[in-house]
Amino acid sequence: MRIINSLIVDDEPLAREIIQSHLSKVPNWSIVDTCVNTEEAYEALLKFEIDVIFLDIQMPNITGIDFLKSLKKPPLVIFTTAFNEYAIKGYELNVVDYLLKPILFNRFFQAIEKVNDKLANEKGNETTKEDDTYYFFKYNGKLMKIIFDDIIYVRAEQEYSYIFTKDDKFLVSMHLKKMQEILPESDFLRIHRSYIVAKDKITSILGNAVQLKDSIELPIAKSNKANLLSSLKIKRNSNK
Repeated sequence: MRIINSLIVDDEPLAREIIQSHLSKVPNWSIVDTCVNTEEAYEALLKFEIDVIFLDIQMPNITGIDFLKSLKKPPLVIFTTAFNEYAIKGYELNVVDYLLKPILFNRFFQAIEKVNDKLANEKGNETTKEDDTYYFFKYNGKLMKIIFDDIIYVRAEQEYSYIFTKDDKFLVSMHLKKMQEILPESDFLRIHRSYIVAKDKITSILGNAVQLKDSIELPIAKSNKANLLSSLKIKRNSNK
């Protein structure tokens, strides 16, 4: 997974420190430079390859809004400000997100996820084999690396999901639909509205249920059974 290069532009030392602190908890993100005004930000954009700017709006000489308008090909931008009256202007300028100070980590992480999704969509299918081996899931206020090969199955829990591994289980902040997009399609199957299972962890199929190790049994929805059998290269008549 490639590193996302960020630039912090804010004339307030405390605001810069908070963003730096938040970013230190986010994997695969780097702070390339910090700037106290837009003049320094112009120089940084000429020197470095920047993916995302955390841009304060109210700054001396040139505002963050005017600075953004002046850029022909701006990076992705997240506005940071103590005032909410600029929110509409921010979205008119197609910024990724608009964070109000003081910025709490949970809200900050939502903006990070928006950037990650946007960059992933822009890159399309340009992924490496390493990208398909793990993911950092939000768990207990931190980002936890979970190896895909360790996952046995996933169960929906309203807007969350339980990830069951060979050693433990984790309640992570992710809907099962999003989980289905994250997990490699070649290795995992949605077998029910509430379950995703690792194909190589299935030991047998009995009627409308899959059986896993340790006497674990999960239901198969009728609408998912044909896809399950096809994915496992099982002919329909062999299941009779």
